[in-house]
Amino acid sequence: MDPIVYVSLGAALAAGLAGAASAFGVGVAGAAAAGAVAEDEKNFRNALILEGLPMTQSIYGLITLFLILMSAGIIGGGFKFADPNNMDNIVKSAILFGAGLTVGLTGFSAIPQGIIAGASIGAVAKNPKTFTQGIIFAAMAETMAIFGLVGALLMISTGVGL
Repeated sequence: MDPIVYVSLGAALAAGLAGAASAFGVGVAGAAAAGAVAEDEKNFRNALILEGLPMTQSIYGLITLFLILMSAGIIGGGFKFADPNNMDNIVKSAILFGAGLTVGLTGFSAIPQGIIAGASIGAVAKNPKTFTQGIIFAAMAETMAIFGLVGALLMISTGVGL
């Protein structure tokens, strides 16, 4: 397979999967936020913060997309791995694919994070003192996405270079 296919798929999977999961997570939390705000407009600030937590996975995906495209030379210069007959180019392109897939798959943590954030919005609407606990509960799901981003950064920096 041509190296640019691996690079393009890696970038697309990083941003696409993480972005889709973030959209789902924000949607779940947003539904709970709308209900909490309908009950009492004072719930808006806390609900908005909790609803926004699942968006970070899409940010990790976007960062990874840019890193993949920059390290391959697609952004900021010609494509570095153009020769498909050079095995080194294929290996580096496959590493970039793996980095994107790692961030994309760990980005699915935005879905349970949205569910947790939605439940936390309901809890905070009943007892505002539970806000900090709700953030901590939702942040636990985020940990997997952070691990994925760190893994992708290691793959890109050691396997291809920035």
